[in-house]
Amino acid sequence: MKKLVTFIATLFLIQTAVHAQGHRPNILFIVSDDHGWGDLPSNWNKTEVRLPTLDALAAKGVRFPNYHTVPLCGPSRACMFTGQYSTENGMWRGPGKQPLGSPGYRGIKRNVKMLSEYLSEAGYKTGAFGKWHMGALDGEVPNDRGFDEFHGFLAGAHSYWITEKRSRIMHNRKPDPMSKGHATELFTSWAEQFIRENAAKDASFFCYLAYNAVHGPLRTDKSKPPSAPQAWVKKALDRGVSFLRSDYVAILEHMDHHIGRLVDLLDELGIADNTLIVFVSDNGGCTMEEGAAGGRFPGNNGPFRGGKATTYQGGLNVPFLMNWKGRLPQGVVSDAQTMHCDVFATLLDSASITVPKTNGKNPVRGMSLMPHMLSAGKKSLPERTMIFELWGNIGLRKGDYKLWSQVGRDYSPDWKALVAELKNTDLALYNLRKDVAEKNDLRRELPEVYTALKNELIDHLANVNLEYPDARNTGSRKSEEPKTNDVTPRKRPSPEQFFKNRDRNGDGVVTFEEFIGNPKGRNVPALTNRFKKIDSNGDGKLQLDELKKQ
Repeated sequence: MKKLVTFIATLFLIQTAVHAQGHRPNILFIVSDDHGWGDLPSNWNKTEVRLPTLDALAAKGVRFPNYHTVPLCGPSRACMFTGQYSTENGMWRGPGKQPLGSPGYRGIKRNVKMLSEYLSEAGYKTGAFGKWHMGALDGEVPNDRGFDEFHGFLAGAHSYWITEKRSRIMHNRKPDPMSKGHATELFTSWAEQFIRENAAKDASFFCYLAYNAVHGPLRTDKSKPPSAPQAWVKKALDRGVSFLRSDYVAILEHMDHHIGRLVDLLDELGIADNTLIVFVSDNGGCTMEEGAAGGRFPGNNGPFRGGKATTYQGGLNVPFLMNWKGRLPQGVVSDAQTMHCDVFATLLDSASITVPKTNGKNPVRGMSLMPHMLSAGKKSLPERTMIFELWGNIGLRKGDYKLWSQVGRDYSPDWKALVAELKNTDLALYNLRKDVAEKNDLRRELPEVYTALKNELIDHLANVNLEYPDARNTGSRKSEEPKTNDVTPRKRPSPEQFFKNRDRNGDGVVTFEEFIGNPKGRNVPALTNRFKKIDSNGDGKLQLDELKKQ
């Protein structure tokens, strides 16, 4: 009873503090790229990587060594931003170039609301810096998905050294040819500016900082230049790091140094005790195995088998920690089984936003980790089944047991076809508590466990609600193109939300250029006529009151 009273009192104090400050807590959400579980020193002391900032955040916060994700960049980010499995939110693989409504279209469904949209609607100032990789078509870019500001790149990879000739950097919807330098340093600087500006206004902010560290291109050949600054490579080499790992290690340590800049900034601005810091990797590290997905790079996934793009634990288990100065208990290492969808629920809960039960037409799978963290892990998480799928790579975990199979790429995202294939497929069954390297198949020894988990997997895939342009897609490039009337229309934003989204410089009016946004592929003449119709006083600028009259 005493523990319950203490827990309730802690929740009350947090809510009271938030209300007393007059706004919701800030969120600094940092994502590393292809960063394996074994290259977070607080996870695995056998790594030669030194990450003092992240180690300090973990030591003074909560670390989750049993966190799971989808083993590819785009899908994992989509799951964190939607609270759903990649089989449900539409990002069953990385985003493609196929237009909405075409066979094989890959993108977050239009009727699925993203974390950034929830936070924006709750009054947060929202900024995304670095890698996006959740869509580059109209309706998919950050400024279409709840972000006031975006400065970074849309695709899955980018060179670290940014010059005029080697740049796909965007600022909001336009190319940015002026930015030059190292990606890690630029992304950090843009995030710092965003934080400073909003702290000065006493505005609650959501800063999404997605580094491309430690994604390729990285140097593994002596004939090529390093991707990390030379000084950081020298530090690694001088203390005995192998040449093969030197650029990789330097990129991570360089990133950690710049995360430290932002941690110091929060203290400098006096907002650390009202800022939740979340750090996570998108998927497991690349390996040097022949034919390894994502390129052959010397990632470290600790004791786990496999890596990026596999649903072995090396692809699924990645670094994850949270820190909230003065709010979350210090030094908690939780062995609770957590996953990507929990990020969505936890960040909404931390912002006092009710976690929805559904998103689009499928359930929200994530649960808030705040009660668990606030109780220093004493309030346990319920056992649940976690399902992971990546183009025929299947993983299911429940408790100590794990189902695994690789049935090939012929079925995703035709889940009914995948169900039919799985019914006739023998999956492997592992006990991860005893067999972390997934070597011993227990399918024949534990037939009841195997059957129960396989039935759960099939039940999930058989009941995914597609309601999507490619709902009849068979997974084959020869599929018949579905009718466009299969698309569920996206709800039109309110005048207030539309005005906020379009008023990019925050000056209280919407110009014609802001109203149109990116003109590519849009009906500019029709939009021009609509602008003139709304602009009742003909001054060339829209006021919120003018929008409300429409």
